[in-house]
Amino acid sequence: MNIVMLGPPGSGKGTQAQYLVKRFGLVHISTGDLFREILKNPDHPLYQEVRVVNEGKLVSDDVTNRVVENAIEKLKDSKGIIFDGYPRTISQAQALDRMMSSVNMKVDVVLDLNVTQEVILYRLLGRRICPNCRKIYHVNDGYTQCPDCKVPLRVRDDDNEETIVKRLKEYNEWAAHLKDYYSKSNSVYISLTIDDVSKTSQEVQEEVIQEFSKRGLV
Repeated sequence: MNIVMLGPPGSGKGTQAQYLVKRFGLVHISTGDLFREILKNPDHPLYQEVRVVNEGKLVSDDVTNRVVENAIEKLKDSKGIIFDGYPRTISQAQALDRMMSSVNMKVDVVLDLNVTQEVILYRLLGRRICPNCRKIYHVNDGYTQCPDCKVPLRVRDDDNEETIVKRLKEYNEWAAHLKDYYSKSNSVYISLTIDDVSKTSQEVQEEVIQEFSKRGLV
């Protein structure tokens, strides 16, 4: 089963993706992770093109597609892939369809986490990250250091209200077209509305599995 995750920054795509990875034995592809790996190697042929992320800019569709295609080729024998942060445009979605078809795969499910701005601000303004294991916490958890790594938790530079609201506006603009594309595709389209700041990731996971069950996916 191959899944595309949709949702604004802070919607919990990565967290839910990890639940699904464990539940179904899938592989998680995050374009952010792929880009970070490239940026660790200045000799990588795509290093210069990917460096724009450090300036707050988006990597071009062409380069992003090439990075994802390379990852898919390596994972074509897996039980399935979860795409997190990709596609972001109609052209990327069309490119993904072609890539998947070339290795006899397809996008089976699109999981859209429709999280309100209130919830996004609550999550991201309170988000704290372990620089070592990358585990994410919230200030309400009461931790100032990672309980596993014993190192101080950090605040991401872009976790401020001005940046968050800007990114959310940008997401809503391009995501509307992508949602329309997938709602008309042959993929199973699942949309979950999350408007309660007290809802835990575990509760969202249970809702996701319920929706999968309704559609005979589990």
